[in-house]
Amino acid sequence: METPSALRSLVLGIVCLLCILTSSADAGAEVQEATVDPDVGKTVVEIVQARGYAIETHQVTTSDRYVLTMYRLPKTYSETQSGSAAAANKPAVHLQHGLLDSSFTFVSNFRNQSLA
Repeated sequence: METPSALRSLVLGIVCLLCILTSSADAGAEVQEATVDPDVGKTVVEIVQARGYAIETHQVTTSDRYVLTMYRLPKTYSETQSGSAAAANKPAVHLQHGLLDSSFTFVSNFRNQSLA
């Protein structure tokens, strides 16, 4: 007759073996090919241009010598696509991202997708 500790070790070994066999049996079936976002590695300027807009880059240096990069989209999508001049007297819209965010937030979606 076996001792309780030997029996306990045998049961524990069988349970561990079953866990290993069942966890590795489907590991290959769960691996899928990942698609890479085509915007990976692009700058904000490259993303905006890829979306079909004209863009300008401006650098502003503050009095404490902090350099800010600002982007301006001077034309609408249709003005850019048709090659026409920008409409006059359009109001300026200032978008400010959050403290730990970047300008990518405003250009990551397409024209038919809203941030809201």
